[in-house]
Amino acid sequence: MSEPYRLENWQTGVSMACHAERVRLLFRLSGTSIAASLAAALLVAVWLWPTASRGALLAWLSLVLCNVGALFWMQRRYRTRRPRVEEAPRWERWFSLKTAAGGLLWGMAVWLLTPQAGEAAHLFFILALCMVCLGATAILAPSRPAYYAFMVPMVLPAAFFLLSGQPDGFAATGWAMPIYLAVLVGVHDALHRNLVDTFRGRYESEALAAEHKVILDSAAEAIGLLRPNYLAKCNRQWCVLFGYEMDEAIGMPAWAWWPSYEEWSRFARDCMAPVSEGKPYSAIVQLRRKSGELFWAEISGMAVDPANLDLGVVWMGTDISDRLRTEAELKASEQRFRDLVSLSTDWYWEQDAEFRFTRFSGPALERIGIDLSTILGKSRWEVGQFDGVTPEQWQAHQETLRAHLPFRDFIYEIRPPSGERRWFSISGNPAFGENGDFAGYHGVGTDITERVHAAEQFRHLAHHDTLTGLPNRRMLGDRAEQALALAKRSGHLVAMLLLDLDDFKIINDTDGHSAGDTVLVAIAQRLRGLVREIDTVARLGGDEFVILLQEMGHPKDATRVAEKIIEAVREPVEVGGRQYLLGVSVGIAHFPEHAPNMEGLMQKADIAMYRAKQAGGAAYRFADGTAAADTSGSVHPAGKPPENKTTH
Repeated sequence: MSEPYRLENWQTGVSMACHAERVRLLFRLSGTSIAASLAAALLVAVWLWPTASRGALLAWLSLVLCNVGALFWMQRRYRTRRPRVEEAPRWERWFSLKTAAGGLLWGMAVWLLTPQAGEAAHLFFILALCMVCLGATAILAPSRPAYYAFMVPMVLPAAFFLLSGQPDGFAATGWAMPIYLAVLVGVHDALHRNLVDTFRGRYESEALAAEHKVILDSAAEAIGLLRPNYLAKCNRQWCVLFGYEMDEAIGMPAWAWWPSYEEWSRFARDCMAPVSEGKPYSAIVQLRRKSGELFWAEISGMAVDPANLDLGVVWMGTDISDRLRTEAELKASEQRFRDLVSLSTDWYWEQDAEFRFTRFSGPALERIGIDLSTILGKSRWEVGQFDGVTPEQWQAHQETLRAHLPFRDFIYEIRPPSGERRWFSISGNPAFGENGDFAGYHGVGTDITERVHAAEQFRHLAHHDTLTGLPNRRMLGDRAEQALALAKRSGHLVAMLLLDLDDFKIINDTDGHSAGDTVLVAIAQRLRGLVREIDTVARLGGDEFVILLQEMGHPKDATRVAEKIIEAVREPVEVGGRQYLLGVSVGIAHFPEHAPNMEGLMQKADIAMYRAKQAGGAAYRFADGTAAADTSGSVHPAGKPPENKTTH
C-alpha cells in the first residue's frame, strides 16, 4: 500500500470522526433547542392572543408543539441507538429536515399578524424572530446544513411580509433582515470552523497517539525512553522482555535491568560520548529480567536532543540469547561437519556461474590419487577422467544445469591414475546472489564403488546358484522366455532337458553334505562344457539340473546332447581320495511340439524324467513317452541303471 493512500485513509478517518462528534454535539444541544422553542412559541402566543386570529394562532402553536415533539423523539432515538461513525451523515440529514420544518413554522408566524395589530405587536414579533435566529446560530453551530435549513425558510417569508405593503419603518426593517442574517451567518461560520478545528485537532492528536502506540506495541524490539536515568515511557515488548507490568516498569531506575550497578555504570560511561554527539550507540550486553534470569541482548540508543540529555535517550533492545546459542551450535556443527568430511568418502564442491569447479573440500578425491588441480577451473564434462556416462546423459545433465535446477544422484565412473575403477554419485543445488542472479552450483559427492560392487554381486546372486555358479530358476525363466519368443519368429526348435542324478542322496547320507556339494560342483562343470554358448545350464536345487537348448534344427539334436550327458556323468568323480560313480535320468520336452511355454515344457520334461528314472535310470525319455536307446545302442524301456559305486 502506498504512503499517499495510507495518508488519505487516515485523513478520511479523522474527518468521519469529527463529523460524528459534531452530530453528537448537535443532538446534545437539541435539548436546549426544545426548551427555547417552547418558551419562544408560548411567549409569541400570549403576546398575539388579543390581536391575532385565535384559530390560526392555535393551529400554528400546535404545529410548533408537534415539531418540538418530533425533535424530542429524534433525540431519544439517537441516544438509544448510539449510531456508528459512518451513520452520522444520515442522522444529520434527518435533523436538518426537522429544523427546516421548524424554520418554516417561524417564518410563516409573521402572517398571524392582523392589520389591527399595532406597531408594538409588529416590533415584538420582529424582535422575537431576531432572538430565535440568534439562538439558532449558537445551537446549530455544529452543523451548517441544519443551520441553513432552519434560517432560509424562516427569514425569507418574514422579509417578504415586511417588504410588502407595510409602513415605511417596517419596510426598512425588512431590508435590514438580510443584513442581520449575513451577520448571523458570519458568526455561525466562525463558530462552526472553530468547532471543526477543535475536533479535528483533538482527533488528529488522538489518532496520531494511537497510531504511535500501535507502532510501538507492534514493534518486535523493546523500546523505552530513559529520562535521564529512569524509565519514562516504554512499549509492550519492553515489558514482555523484562517481565514487568507497564505500571511497575514506568519510573524504574535504569540499573534495575542490569546484573549489577557497577556494570550499568561502566555501560553508562561508555555510551555517554557517542550519545552526547548525537550518534547512535549499540552494544551486546547481558541484562536481567524481573525473575532474576540473565540473558544476552543487543541494544542501541540515541538521544532525543544531544544538546539536552535531560529530554532522554531512546533505547531499543532484542533478546539474542537464542541467536547466540544457535550461532555457537552452528559453529560446532560446522566443525563436526569438517571432521566428518575429513574421515568419510564424501566431499563438498562448488562451481561458478559457468559451471567450472572452484572449490573442493574433503580428502576423498586425494585418497584415490586424483589431482584436484587438473579439475579446478573446468566443467564436469571437460574433465577427461570421467567415464561411464552416455552422450545423452551428459546432454540431459547439462540441460538441467542451464535451467538452474537441482539434481540428485548423477552417477559416473572415474579411472584414477592407479587404474582402479571408481564410481561416484553427486548431487547439487543452484546458488543465487542477493539480487537473485545465478551464481553457480554447490553440492556433495560420494564414492559409491563398494555399493556398485555390492549391487553387482547381489544381482549375480539373485540370478545364479550360490554353490555351482550356474543360472538359477529365475534366470532360466528369463532365458526360456527369450528363447521361445525367438523360436516363434524364426521357426527353430527349443528343447528343455530336465536332469536328476540317480541315488545322489546316498553320498550325502554316507559321506556328508560337503562331499555331496563337491560332487555337484564337478557335475555342473561337466554339463557346462557339453553345450554351446547360446544354451543354458541351470540348477533348480538339490541334484536337479536343467539344460535349455536354443535354435535346434531337429529333435535329434536333443538326443545327442542327452547321450553326452549320460556319458559325462558316468565318469567317476573323485573327492578326497574317494571316487563316486553316478548315473543321471533325463526328461526331454520340445517346443512347440510338447508345450507352448516354459511352465508346460518344465512339467512335460519332469514327467519324462520320472519315466526315465522308473525305467532304471541312466537313460532319457521324451515327453511323448518315446523310449530311447542307451549308450550301448540297445533299447531298455525298463532297464536297470548302473549301480552307484564308490571306489577307494
